[in-house]
Amino acid sequence: MVPSPALPAPCFPDSLKWILENQRKDGSWGLAAQTRPLSLTKDALSSTLASVLALKRWGVGDRHVQNALEFMERNSAALSDSTQQTPIGFDITFPAMIQTSVKDYNLNLPLKSAQIDAMLRDRATALNTSANPRSQGRDAYLAYISEGIGSSQDWETAMKFQRQNGSLFNSPSATAAAFIHLHDPDSLRYLRSAADENTAVPVIYPHGIHAQLCLVDAVEGLGIDCHFAEEIKLALAHIYRSWQQGEEDIFLDPTTCAMAFRILRLHGYPVSADAFHRFGEERFWSDTLEGYLKDERAVLELHKASKLIFPRESIMEHQQAWTRQFLAKLVEKDESDNRVRNVLSYPFRSDLEPVARKRNIEQFRTESSRLLKSSFSCTNFAGNDLAKLAVEDFNSLQSSHRRELQHLMLWLEEKGLDEMRLAKVRMGYCYFSAVATFSDADHSDARVLFSKHALLVSLVDDLFDMFGTHEEILNLVHLFERWDVNGPTSSQFSSELVETLYWAIHSTICENVEKAFPTQGRSVMNHIVELWVEMLKGMLKEAEWSKTNTIPTLEEYSTNATITLGVGAFLVPALYLAGQKLSEEVVKGLKFQKLFRETSNCGRLLNDSRGYEREAAEGKPNAVLLRMKQGKGGNGAEEEAMEEVERSIENLTRQVLEMALDENDYGQVPSEIRDMFWKSIQVFYLFYMKEDLYHASTKLVNVVESVINEPISLHENLG
Repeated sequence: MVPSPALPAPCFPDSLKWILENQRKDGSWGLAAQTRPLSLTKDALSSTLASVLALKRWGVGDRHVQNALEFMERNSAALSDSTQQTPIGFDITFPAMIQTSVKDYNLNLPLKSAQIDAMLRDRATALNTSANPRSQGRDAYLAYISEGIGSSQDWETAMKFQRQNGSLFNSPSATAAAFIHLHDPDSLRYLRSAADENTAVPVIYPHGIHAQLCLVDAVEGLGIDCHFAEEIKLALAHIYRSWQQGEEDIFLDPTTCAMAFRILRLHGYPVSADAFHRFGEERFWSDTLEGYLKDERAVLELHKASKLIFPRESIMEHQQAWTRQFLAKLVEKDESDNRVRNVLSYPFRSDLEPVARKRNIEQFRTESSRLLKSSFSCTNFAGNDLAKLAVEDFNSLQSSHRRELQHLMLWLEEKGLDEMRLAKVRMGYCYFSAVATFSDADHSDARVLFSKHALLVSLVDDLFDMFGTHEEILNLVHLFERWDVNGPTSSQFSSELVETLYWAIHSTICENVEKAFPTQGRSVMNHIVELWVEMLKGMLKEAEWSKTNTIPTLEEYSTNATITLGVGAFLVPALYLAGQKLSEEVVKGLKFQKLFRETSNCGRLLNDSRGYEREAAEGKPNAVLLRMKQGKGGNGAEEEAMEEVERSIENLTRQVLEMALDENDYGQVPSEIRDMFWKSIQVFYLFYMKEDLYHASTKLVNVVESVINEPISLHENLG
């Protein structure tokens, strides 16, 4: 409806032409009827009446107007339907359009008088300053819906929210109202820019950065980003440049800011949490437009971003706390959708990639729309095609997983390990951990060798902890200390059990070395043997503590227990098979070693914090128990010890995440390898989330079964 500043004609005739050419068959404007949910009928009524007013303003489209009025008559009941989704500002803007249609164009709207009167009363209440105390958040809201207030607007206050591009909140409709009433040249500049790129009036302009982020997020969530690696790289480079330049399209919109921060940080870009100074605390949040509107999606994205917290980022702690509380209240009141429930039910630190990927595919919505003042499509991608590609990729990889697991079960039998304590059950969980850590399709060798090493570590741990004699333990340690690629003679084994375990480990190391050579261009045998020997000697020390009833100091225990967790024996050898060249300089370097050490420390503390009661009953040292002993004692000793351990876990988790994503300081370690250390942390969190789940393994059966054995079927709406 914007008039030309120089002529008695529309300022944007192409937009008027678009209205004439794009009326839906049912007489409405907006989303197509076949894709528009019934709950968005209010939105369709609003878009339709706005289009009618534009046509009447310029005296065209009489037949269009008649069809539109018939649509409104058929759907007028939606105006008082409490189940309808309500566009932002509808209670102010829609009654204002009714007043304009009657007063300026003498339109006979097919609405009941009682309906109109009720809406006008609601509008007056919504604009009543005594009933709605003034705040910065409310000022922002009223500026955002300026088209519904018109000449009654406090334009001096509203224009305080004008952006550098001339708009009010990147909203063409609000900015058009500002131009009509103020003849503001910056507003007109913005509107002309929007019209140059859109014939239809967009709900938001510009929307490019947000749309790109949504697309990258969707593709990565579906696990098909490998097909679009170059496109993602280019998009993120552009978004990061915008971030560096402080573009308002990012920093003034909390949803976009949070998404940009999360996705850029996950890709190794050095983005600062200082970007959240306006959103980090709830008291500041309420001063924003989104805070006033209690925007669930914005809070959800802020919460997801806060999970990527590094050390010394206190603003993220506050942000995580208040956003979680906000979202939890929505869930409690049953006012949230699956996205909120998923984020709260599947914490980032324990939400393993294959589990999240399957859930994302199963819950993927091929039609992606968002409701602000009107509904609009967030992206222009072909949702059906992406969903089909995601299902095909997932099921194909899952078939490989089943073949690999079948091979591992046969290997157990071949090596005589299948009758050992829970060997088959444990292998399932070892392989599941491998799938979560080495998720790429071409990481088959890494998954298989990781699983073999991990299973063998657990069986050796049983030998040392439960049923091995002191002679057998010493024998196994000494055999590996005197490593020979050809192996010892039968007479050198103290028992059949030691012989079985030794040859299984020996063949696994040799297989690992052989398969690593093409990528590494060198033998990694010495390093893998060294890692195994170090772990075995650590286990021997623990066995000797137990035999002599020795209580180690906390420092002695921590140094040793980090080694006996076995990360060096099962993760590091598999890293040589992950497609990245790892020179001896890198794996012996400070950065790699710190990643390795802190990952092991974190895993050990998670294990100890969930299993200390069981280990206390077994008479084993434990980080929690030793802290209790060195504390002041009393009734609060256990609680204080647990709090100290939890703080250490939190600090270590943040450190590993920072190292995994820090391309500047840790770039000498390939990003894929750093990512695998972080994924190991996530595995530890899942296994030790509430209790020592590794020793209560049946609780993981469903999730393992889902990822490994249950393919995804194409949903009906995917075509």
